[in-house]
Amino acid sequence: MIQVSNEELSKIAQFIASCDDMINGKFILADVKITKVLNMIAGSEELYRYISECMVGFDFVKEYHRAEVKNSLNGGIFAVPQEPNKLVAFVFCVLVECDAKRLDFYNFINENFGRESKSEAYKNFANELLIPFKEIISSHFGMSGVSSQTMEEMTQVYREDLQNAPIFESDSNNTYADSSFANGAQYVESMYGQDINMQYQDYSQSNSPEAINSYNNTQQNFEDAQDSKNDEWKEICDICQNIESSVYAERHLKEYLKEELLYILSTIKYATKYKDLRIISALVTSFDELSKKFRSIQFVFGELKNKIERMYN
Repeated sequence: MIQVSNEELSKIAQFIASCDDMINGKFILADVKITKVLNMIAGSEELYRYISECMVGFDFVKEYHRAEVKNSLNGGIFAVPQEPNKLVAFVFCVLVECDAKRLDFYNFINENFGRESKSEAYKNFANELLIPFKEIISSHFGMSGVSSQTMEEMTQVYREDLQNAPIFESDSNNTYADSSFANGAQYVESMYGQDINMQYQDYSQSNSPEAINSYNNTQQNFEDAQDSKNDEWKEICDICQNIESSVYAERHLKEYLKEELLYILSTIKYATKYKDLRIISALVTSFDELSKKFRSIQFVFGELKNKIERMYN
C-alpha cells in the first residue's frame, strides 16, 4: 500500500465506483462506461502513474493473442494474464482499444465470453477482467474492503449530481475541453499564432479607433461563437425532452424498455455538460437500436439524429 493525498484517495474512490458501475451495468451502455472509467484514470495523477508503471515492458498485442479463446492452447477459455501488473496493463489496454474503436467491444465479448446470452457473456467479462482489475488497484492503494458508505463519503467532493447539477454553467464558470480556449485572446492565439492581448496594447497606444474596434469585434465574434455552441448543446437537451414525451406516450412500450430509453435520454442530457459528441453518438446509437420498432418515437428521435450529424459536419 502506498500513501497518497486525501484528494487523490477521493479520485481513486470515484474510479472504483465507476468500475462498480460498469461491472453491475448492462451490455448495451458499456461503451459509455468505458469512457468514464478511462476519464477517472486520466484525472488521477496517482492512478495514471501506477498504470504507467504496469505498462513498462508490456506487449499488449502478444498478450492479447495469448489470451484469445481461438488460441488452441487455451482450451476454449479466455486466458487472462495472472501477474497482477500484467493484468492491470492488459485490462487497461483492452478498455483503451475499445474506446478508440480499434477493438470492437461487442465482438470481443461475444467471441471470448459468449455463453447463452449477451447478459451472461457480459457478466463473464466483468468477472474475469473488470473485477480483478478493480481489486488489484484497490489493494494497491489500500482501499480493499472499504465500505460503500465510506466510499460514498470519499467521492462526495468529486461526484456530479444528475438531478441537481445544472446542465449549463454560467459563462464565468464555463469549462472547456481544451484549456487553450479558456478566453478569447488564447483562442485567437491558438488559431492564428497571434497574441491578441499584445496587439490590443499596441492598438490602444496608437489611439486608433479602428484598431480598437477590430480587437473588440474579434472578442465579440469569439463570444458569439461560444454562445452559439452552448445553444447547440441546449438544443440537444430540448430535443431529448420532446423524445421523453413520446416515450411516455407510447402505449405499447414494455416497462423495462421504457426505463432503458428514459435512462439513455437522461444520460444524453447529462453528457452535454462535457460537450463530447463521441459519448452522445454512442448513446444515440443505443437508443436508436432499442426504439426502432416504435414509429412515434422514431419520428421525434429523427430530429436528434439529424442534429448530431450536422454538428459532426
